[in-house]
Amino acid sequence: MNQKGITNRTIKIPNYIIISFLTIFAIGPQYFINLSYTMNQEIVQNGLHLSSKDLLLPSTLSNLAFALGVPLGPLLTRKLGLRKNYLYLVVIFLCGSIINAISQDLIILIIGRSIQGLSAGVLFLTMLPVSLKSFPNKIRNTFLFMVITGLFGATALGAFFGSFSLSVDAWRWLYILNIVSAVLCFIVGFFGLPKTEEHELDQAPVDKTGIFLYTLILVVLSFPLCNLMDKGFSSLYVWPFFVVAFLLLILFLSIDMKAESPLIPFRTLKAAKPISGTVMAIASHVLLILAIAGINGFLRHNKDLPFHYLLHFYIWFFIGIVVTAILKTLFYGMLGAGKMGIIGSLAVIYVTLQWRVMGPEVTLPTLYFQIALLGAGVSMVLVGGALGTAFAGNLHHASLRSLTLHSTRNFIGAIITPMVGWFLSTQNELQYGNIQEYLGENGPEAKSEIAQLTHRLMESGLPLSKAQSMASYELIANTKKAAILGAYHHLFTIMLVFACIMLVASIGKMVTGKGIGLVKKEPKVQVTSVKETTV
Repeated sequence: MNQKGITNRTIKIPNYIIISFLTIFAIGPQYFINLSYTMNQEIVQNGLHLSSKDLLLPSTLSNLAFALGVPLGPLLTRKLGLRKNYLYLVVIFLCGSIINAISQDLIILIIGRSIQGLSAGVLFLTMLPVSLKSFPNKIRNTFLFMVITGLFGATALGAFFGSFSLSVDAWRWLYILNIVSAVLCFIVGFFGLPKTEEHELDQAPVDKTGIFLYTLILVVLSFPLCNLMDKGFSSLYVWPFFVVAFLLLILFLSIDMKAESPLIPFRTLKAAKPISGTVMAIASHVLLILAIAGINGFLRHNKDLPFHYLLHFYIWFFIGIVVTAILKTLFYGMLGAGKMGIIGSLAVIYVTLQWRVMGPEVTLPTLYFQIALLGAGVSMVLVGGALGTAFAGNLHHASLRSLTLHSTRNFIGAIITPMVGWFLSTQNELQYGNIQEYLGENGPEAKSEIAQLTHRLMESGLPLSKAQSMASYELIANTKKAAILGAYHHLFTIMLVFACIMLVASIGKMVTGKGIGLVKKEPKVQVTSVKETTV
């Protein structure tokens, strides 16, 4: 069966190619800009004259806005139709990108990033289900290649271009790339997406209470998450808001479970198959957040890598993602989410075990191999868990299970990200204090080390006073590096815990069965004639 394009009768582009383009270039830029912002915060800070703590606010609020948008995607698509909803949201994302590109202060940057996050979040579940359905049955496994290389690849490219922006000392051009992608999406979507007839729109009632409570929870959470790094959990600006958010969450869940058409249908996960897949996806998502934060800090603060080596590093991350995309496309139908999740989890466990004890002496080829393995393993588990959840039962409820999974995953991810920054900061201070205390208790050893450093520097030609000053400075610098390395080791230990959770969930997924495959088995037709049939 030939699939005709929907844009032009003379250019027969298959529907799934067009939909895949609209999906990747609408959602991918959000992942791209998130990672690039993480990498190039120094030049943003210098360009807008911000403090290091101010830099966390745009990304924190953007992630919360994305989490808010995810469950709204299917709702708005049903009410407005795919084409209208998509074009509206692309224009909104375009506006956010323009605001970011011309922003001159923190407030404007926060507004732009939040607009981008909200619109991309709504687009996420607006396009992913449509993209899956657009692939012909026989090649539906190639949807996995599109999702993994497109969305995970956008993350890798964001880290790559963010590193590159450090070498050119400029960051606004990254938002210009966002503008270009949004314009392309609008043009292709305008001509390529079919119009939805009025009678096709869903007239079911909207869960207004659920929308209000979910929005309120995220608004309340924004206060403690934005103040956590500066003030800590014990502050009145932090813990009371977490308590209020938790109480609101309990109220939201109790109402959601009873609602006829809930915003996030949690009751669709009441079975072992979808729960194991959900745990796989959420644990791997959290682990990826921990990994990016930890390895970026290690490379910058302990390895002291020049910028161009960071580019090489994230090229290997992307290579690992592409390998998983190929393996998933070829073997997902045969092995299923559980077995492939076990393979991916074991790869991640190996990497975390190595990272828990690594020091600055680790070689670059080793790091390249490990980041490729991490990218391959995390993407294998996350995508497998997401698909395993969606297809773990009645196909009529697949979109509802997917909605619940991705809403929960992004909600937790938005909370975890600022907590990782707070954890590294507090662990660094704690480790530095412990080292200083040790040096104080072992004064003779510290003095002996300073004396050795002074002697070595004097042999290189420095006078005594300058050699002593340099030796003291070097000891302090080494102490700070040792402190932050200890913080990263603790973070990698937490990664190991989540890697083990991924493994257990993958085993549970394997035990409960593969579920429904992406490619439907077509009934065999008995051949009664030897004549050729053209399709």
